[in-house]
Amino acid sequence: MSAAAPPFADVLDDNPEIIREPPWTPQPGPQERAIRASFIEQLLFGGARGGGKTDFLIGDYASDVLAYGPHWRGIIFRHTYAELDEIVDRGKQILFNLFPNTEFKVGKSIFVMPNGATLRLRHLAEDKDAEHYQGHSYPWIGFDELPNWPSDAAYRKLKACLRSGHYIPNKRIRATGNPGGVGHQWVRSYFKIPGIDDPDGELIKDVDGARLFIRSLVTDNKILLKNDPDYVDRLKGVGDEQLVSAWLKGDWDAFVGQYFSNWENIDVEVESFEVPDSWPLYGALDYGESNPTSFGLYTTDFDGVHYRIAEYYKGNASASQHAYDISSLMATCPFISSGRKPSQIFSDPSMWVKRRLSESVQHSPADVFADQGLYLTRANNDRVTGWRVINDLLVKKKFKMFKGWNDNLARTAPAAPRCNRNPEDIDTHCEDHALDELRYFAINAYTPAHPPSSRDRDPFLGGNILNVMTTRRRTKRSNPFHAR
Repeated sequence: MSAAAPPFADVLDDNPEIIREPPWTPQPGPQERAIRASFIEQLLFGGARGGGKTDFLIGDYASDVLAYGPHWRGIIFRHTYAELDEIVDRGKQILFNLFPNTEFKVGKSIFVMPNGATLRLRHLAEDKDAEHYQGHSYPWIGFDELPNWPSDAAYRKLKACLRSGHYIPNKRIRATGNPGGVGHQWVRSYFKIPGIDDPDGELIKDVDGARLFIRSLVTDNKILLKNDPDYVDRLKGVGDEQLVSAWLKGDWDAFVGQYFSNWENIDVEVESFEVPDSWPLYGALDYGESNPTSFGLYTTDFDGVHYRIAEYYKGNASASQHAYDISSLMATCPFISSGRKPSQIFSDPSMWVKRRLSESVQHSPADVFADQGLYLTRANNDRVTGWRVINDLLVKKKFKMFKGWNDNLARTAPAAPRCNRNPEDIDTHCEDHALDELRYFAINAYTPAHPPSSRDRDPFLGGNILNVMTTRRRTKRSNPFHAR
């Protein structure tokens, strides 16, 4: 089943009162600048609501339809299937107008231009879904709302599909996105998105390829503001200050849906110092092999303030490699005495699950760590209670971390989003490895203060009668003038 562009010319000739819609063109400003940057391999466009992001994706693809014809094969990804609806609708409006007789094949979710160029629409609910596209070739790949993906895994896998058997020098990946979402932090880090004072990011050239961020605000979308002049006021009316800053200003420093609203790195980070031997030393461990393993080294002063001294954060390694590297971290840490080890290392209970390494030997990751002299303690794994304890520490200013030695916790904790299904929990799809490890430490090492229990002054209570008798007896013996 397909939907073809109608013969507009005939309709317009018979109905002169109908105003012909001009072919789509990019709006002057960020949108036009982004489409002209076809020589940059990867580009993220957006940052605010109403910035014309969907139009940018379709328009950027359309800019090379006539140049390459059937060799111009594009594909746009969204996180869920339902989210494709807007792209379908806007795609029909733009592509049918630009290229009359374009068809949209509903069953296959593909636009087919008259010259053979194609644009597919697909969804990727899980990172593993990217494996379905191994062997595919596309000179143009688009991601709509990139921060909806919890990690960069799918994005990186699909980068391998950016290729063509035909000579096309400007093959490219284009993405859009607003601040917020489970992937907020990795998107911000990958494209090195600057603060709101800088309109665009810097052109990055490294092993991940050339990439650039171009900020687009609702004020840049003149067509939207003309057609809907109250749109900005509605954005301001959402009430949430962080949300308004993110949606209106494109502020990636505003953590929308932030779980730890009291977490400010400027308040949590302190300058490093030598830890006295009289202070206890603890460790906490969130174990992963493909996913990162996070280890934190902790201490507590006599005022009950907890310090995260240093961290180890590494993925794609075996248990023995992790154990060796963590031992090396403690041996070389400049802030603790040489040879000192934690009295306890609180760890995920799953580390005691045994895995068969051979036909005759069974080891758990905890056993492997014990072989390196790192003896683990099963941690309380209550997620919600753990987050509450961390929030309590933040409110009471009882948690600090050494500046420059805990970069991964400082990077991921402020952006950790709430779970949509359970607002008391953190979204498990975000990068929460360092936070999980902090939770193991906090819930096991932190003891909240309790008010002293009030004495029952009832004079007829047995214990109180005995106390009074004892006090009187002592008074008599200590008084030299007491008559005998």
